[in-house]
Amino acid sequence: RISHRTHHQNHGHVENDESWHPLSEKIYKSLDNATRLLRFTLPFPMLAYPIYLWSRSPGKKGSHFHPDSDLFVPNERKDIITSTACWTAMVGLLAYLSFAMGPMPLLKLYGIPYAIFVMWLDLVTYLHHHGHDEKLPWYRGKEWSYLRGGLTTLDRDYGWINNIHHDIGTHVIHHLFPQIPHYHLIE
Repeated sequence: RISHRTHHQNHGHVENDESWHPLSEKIYKSLDNATRLLRFTLPFPMLAYPIYLWSRSPGKKGSHFHPDSDLFVPNERKDIITSTACWTAMVGLLAYLSFAMGPMPLLKLYGIPYAIFVMWLDLVTYLHHHGHDEKLPWYRGKEWSYLRGGLTTLDRDYGWINNIHHDIGTHVIHHLFPQIPHYHLIE
C-alpha cells in the first residue's frame, strides 16, 4: 500500500518512480550477468514481484519488509513491523503445511496459484505502464509533473476479465484520481 502510494506520487519519473521504471545505462552496466538474465529474459521478469518486495528495483536501496527502509517515513514503522510479522507468520504456516500435507499438495494448492498471480500482476502492471507496441514517455527533473506522470499510463480492455478484476483496465483514471474506489472507476 505504501510503495503503491509512492509509485502514484512519482509515476513517470525515471529516478523517483517505485516500480517498473527504466534503468539508466550506468545502473544497467553495473548489473551482474545473472541479474541481467533474470531481469530481462522471459519468463523470469514475470516472477519479479517477490524479488522486488525483498530488494526493490536495481539502483534503489531498501526492502518492503524493513521498517527503516527509505520507502517509509518514521510514522509508518508500526505498519511495516506488523506487515512483516504477518508475512513471517505466513511463511511459517506454509512451512508447517509443507511438513503436514507434503510439499506437492502445498505446491498445487498455494505455490502454483501464487506464481500465476505474480505473473498476472507483473504482466498487467507492465502493460499499463509501458505499453507494448506503444512507447510511453518517462520524465526527469522539472520535465515531470503529477499530471504528465498520470497520463503516461494506458487503459486496456481485458474483455470478460475486467469484471472479475475490478475494472483493472481503467488505469489512467486510477493514476489521475487514485482516491476513486475501483467500483466507481468506470463512472
